Amino acid sequence: MLGETYIVTGATGGIGKALVEGLIRRGAGRVVLACRNVERAEALIASLDAGKTELLAMRLDLESFASVREFARTLLDCGWGIKALFNNAGTMPGTMRLTEDGYESATQVNYLSTCLLTELILPAIVRGGRIVFTTSMTRHIARLHRNWADRAIKHHSRFVTYGRSKLMMTHYALAMSARLAGREIKVNCSDPGIVDSSIITMDNKVVDYLSDRLFRPFIRNTSTGAAPALATLDIDVTSNMFTPGGCHAMSASYLYEKKHHIALDPVKELLNRK
Repeated sequence: MLGETYIVTGATGGIGKALVEGLIRRGAGRVVLACRNVERAEALIASLDAGKTELLAMRLDLESFASVREFARTLLDCGWGIKALFNNAGTMPGTMRLTEDGYESATQVNYLSTCLLTELILPAIVRGGRIVFTTSMTRHIARLHRNWADRAIKHHSRFVTYGRSKLMMTHYALAMSARLAGREIKVNCSDPGIVDSSIITMDNKVVDYLSDRLFRPFIRNTSTGAAPALATLDIDVTSNMFTPGGCHAMSASYLYEKKHHIALDPVKELLNRK
């Protein structure tokens, strides 16, 4: 793995940090911590015993398409061959917030920007490389809607909006898997389950207090949550869902569902923009 480059988005968070640590243990040549807060990423780097692994912090704000494009340009200019892209970053806001691009924040971060980033840096991913999308069990409570952008703004629900963004991303991942088969690039999803990280904090003192006492002891730690994503490096499959319990092929409904294009067309439109 020496000399190979790995990208981890949201690398300073719970699972993201565990992914970086896991790649260090595996002897990764270079790991790019793609984060909105570069100072925090640099502080994390300083605290880790990286051994021979080169750790680099690069700014990436998934709430901004301009930032995504700038990050991709900078990365491509480096000329590195990317062995794996871990699309780990995600957000589940309790209230509706618009990004500078006019989208609801979870919808843009978890779906639009994540898929755009993947497409933009695709030329640098080496033959036989890996692309991993971190999805969520909340995708099961959501449905695809043609007016997804409007619903996310006017009918925002913390869990449903988040779940829809992850559902659309999962559809995109499976379609990308089929498209990249000729390059032997493996595209899989990781569903870590409920993990003890800041994303499950409700920002309600009473609810969070009860959760800490009653539920958090039964929630997976971040290392366990990162394990499915890291396992994608070891198993030569594509179009699979990796969970703490193993991996299995994703449902064909993600590819042949009649509304499949709903998850694909918006990213194509973004790619066509200058």
